[in-house]
Amino acid sequence: MNDYRHTLVVLRHGQSEWNSQNRFTGWVDVGLTPTGVEHARGVGAQLRGAGLRFDLAVTSVLKRAVGTLAHLQQTLQQPYLPVVQTWRLNDRHYGALTGLEKDQAAQIYGADAVRRWRRGFGDAPPPMPADAQRRLVAAIADVMPPADQLPDTESLRDTQARVLHVWNGCIGPALQAGRTVLLVGHGNSLRALLKHLYRIDDDAVTTLEVEHAQAAVLRFDDRLRLQSHRPLAD
Repeated sequence: MNDYRHTLVVLRHGQSEWNSQNRFTGWVDVGLTPTGVEHARGVGAQLRGAGLRFDLAVTSVLKRAVGTLAHLQQTLQQPYLPVVQTWRLNDRHYGALTGLEKDQAAQIYGADAVRRWRRGFGDAPPPMPADAQRRLVAAIADVMPPADQLPDTESLRDTQARVLHVWNGCIGPALQAGRTVLLVGHGNSLRALLKHLYRIDDDAVTTLEVEHAQAAVLRFDDRLRLQSHRPLAD
């Protein structure tokens, strides 16, 4: 039997309703499409086939990630797996881009600017207008800090700062203790974490992709040094 101590499995949620429409989603709490549900179940079958059993799962508070995890738990037959949900693993806040179809955003702001905001590390889109920000936060207020503590736009650097809070306070210590951890997140929250773990520089992160429902297996030693990383499908 495989020894999966000190192992982290990283997974982006299955296809969401706005993914299927090619829209910037960010903190909008949309659900999975039927295709996204099948994505989750398929990854669950892969994890089960690899003999993976988890001691802890960590995810965001957004239902496309929470739903993906629920389908994984069902497929893995681990319904009572301890789960930590935290807003710090939400996707990045896309500011004024939120809700726009991606070609539409390029027409409004220019393709170069949108590409820089999407793929770069330090640049944030324009902030979300105040009325839209209030509606956005109100929709998920029961799982978020007070509104005056929340951003109205984020760069990938901003996203990384809050994700690393979870890494340092929860995920890292669990791995160091020998536990096997499942992380279900979002494209940019996972890009932010993997940039840190893979030691990718600020310019090179533009090419880092995290695909839907394509799990990666990261192995660490007991001093939390990364030993290997590979796609689950390998």
